[in-house]
Amino acid sequence: MKLLFLGTGAAGSVKRDEADITEGIRRCTTMMIDETVLVDVSRQSFDYQTKLGKDPAKITDIFLSHAHGDHFNRDSLLKYAAATEGKVRFWCHKGALENLKFTEEELEKFVLCPVEICDTWETAGMTVTALPANHLVGSFTTAEKPLHYIFEKDGKTLYYGCDGGWYTAIEWEYMLQKKVKFDGVILDATVGEDDGNFRIATHNNLAMIKLLTLALKQNGVLNENAKLITTHFANSCYDKAYTKEEVFGPLGILPTEDGMELEI
Repeated sequence: MKLLFLGTGAAGSVKRDEADITEGIRRCTTMMIDETVLVDVSRQSFDYQTKLGKDPAKITDIFLSHAHGDHFNRDSLLKYAAATEGKVRFWCHKGALENLKFTEEELEKFVLCPVEICDTWETAGMTVTALPANHLVGSFTTAEKPLHYIFEKDGKTLYYGCDGGWYTAIEWEYMLQKKVKFDGVILDATVGEDDGNFRIATHNNLAMIKLLTLALKQNGVLNENAKLITTHFANSCYDKAYTKEEVFGPLGILPTEDGMELEI
């Protein structure tokens, strides 16, 4: 699986549409897989993908983690729908529909595919599983359950864990009981070294990332040479005096940057 990170910033990243942004500021978190799949659809994803020379008409599937504004942008989704002539499949938790509030006219422009927790299905040449993220959209009464995803393709297995803090009990037990072996793990890294940050209940700090990756290693959930990757960085939580490579490198973890390409 070839990954392209179209954005690696947390909420608070630049919100304007243009692909060109101020140096040092990250676009909202979005990732592409094999040029045909998009994970989250942020304000800048369509324009930035086009700038990088990747044809948006090739996108067949868009997976939504949750309906927060830094992960979902209606105008961007409709741009992809227009580029694909209405053929793009949009996957989201069924409870997200109350927050997304699509009109009947909008629903005619793409293929809506609502899913439930622990659903597994085939699409875009992949096997996909939706797991519950330790995150919250709106009030605690909302029906939407933010999602993490497991993508399996060509003998490789990738875990996508943004947004979210600790693994939920359901997804951890799923990994153990299904004897999942990951070749790549992408973790939320929003809070950095700000251990008391108000987002600590639903996002990872550096100490949490150390423990989460240690649990993966000690419980046999990683294949040999698996890549450990962090994304979704809040600029306000990282000291600009040092680079993220200096923070994550000693841990054997690769921090992402906008425009970065990786192969799992």
